[in-house]
Amino acid sequence: MKAILIDDEELALKYLEHQLLMLGDFEIAGKYTDPLQGKQMVEETDIDIVFLDIHIPELNGIELAEMLLEHKPSLQVVFVTAYDEYAIKAFELNALDYVLKPVHPDRLSLTVQRLNSHLKAGIAASSTAKPKNWKFLMFDEFRIYEGTQERAPLQWRTAKAQEIFFYLLHHRGKVVSKATLIELLWADFDLNRAYSQLYTAVYHIRRMLEPFSRDRILLQNTADGYLLKLEGIYLDVDEFDRFVKAGMELSKDTVSEYERILKLFKSEYLEGYDYVWAELERQRFQLQWIRLKQNLVHWYVKSEDLEQAFKHIEHICSRYPLEEQAQLLYLKICDRMGFHFLVQRQYALLETIMEAELSEKPNQEIVKWYKDWEKKRQKG
Repeated sequence: MKAILIDDEELALKYLEHQLLMLGDFEIAGKYTDPLQGKQMVEETDIDIVFLDIHIPELNGIELAEMLLEHKPSLQVVFVTAYDEYAIKAFELNALDYVLKPVHPDRLSLTVQRLNSHLKAGIAASSTAKPKNWKFLMFDEFRIYEGTQERAPLQWRTAKAQEIFFYLLHHRGKVVSKATLIELLWADFDLNRAYSQLYTAVYHIRRMLEPFSRDRILLQNTADGYLLKLEGIYLDVDEFDRFVKAGMELSKDTVSEYERILKLFKSEYLEGYDYVWAELERQRFQLQWIRLKQNLVHWYVKSEDLEQAFKHIEHICSRYPLEEQAQLLYLKICDRMGFHFLVQRQYALLETIMEAELSEKPNQEIVKWYKDWEKKRQKG
């Protein structure tokens, strides 16, 4: 196995090299006290593993690891550290392994066993691998599908790593600065500590994204930030947006497509994730869905298909009871269908909800329509 060693201490490098060569399993392709030179060699050389000191002056070892993984997602990383706290952190990051200084041969033997097992598993997986049809669903809680099979949810080590992933996914195709991410999640931290936390979180994200391979989902470092790019991955929100922008006219030929697109909106955008930055996008999708749904209701009414119109307007009102234009449309459709009891019940329900949520009464248009409707009923 080819390895590169990176540590700012020359003696530590020589000692680690000696221990690895004693095992007889490694070919040392290079050892470096300059992390940037080591980085360049890792990127240019076909190697299996890098032994990397976490505590490198002027450069966080975890930051360097995530830079390396950007170029070589399958690269195995073993963190080397003199501090237990860093060792624990390395273990939590899904690194292949970590070893404490001074490095002992017996401990390195365990690393070799883990590496061999990992490489065998990777070879077996690649030999049976088939092109995967990945889907990311962002309406409702985030879900991942491989073909028609739903994958187990991503298991995040920290809530901050999860939020960074969703923030980058939210801004996919655009550069997000490191300063923005630090302001979002570590505004009260010392700057050096904040950057360390950021690099740790991004490293973990890279490891979590390994199953998608670099040809499908790319997390790139830029001069001052990160860029998440998706290739060949279906997103329900993108399909919904494309339909809205296309402005397809409703007709007998297109109504089924309208119905299908509206079903994509199973729930709110990133439902269940309480991110303030996602709120504007939630509102945007919500308003678009309501508009499309009301267009469909009007089309069914015009087509004299009141049952379908009722089904869709009831869906809007149950989901967004404060949407007053939809409530008025509901009342009118119920009246046309002869559901007079439903007219009375829905109006009373609307009054109750408006008072409880907004301390207001329904708008004047609804109030006037209902009073006129009551008068007609009394005369009839």
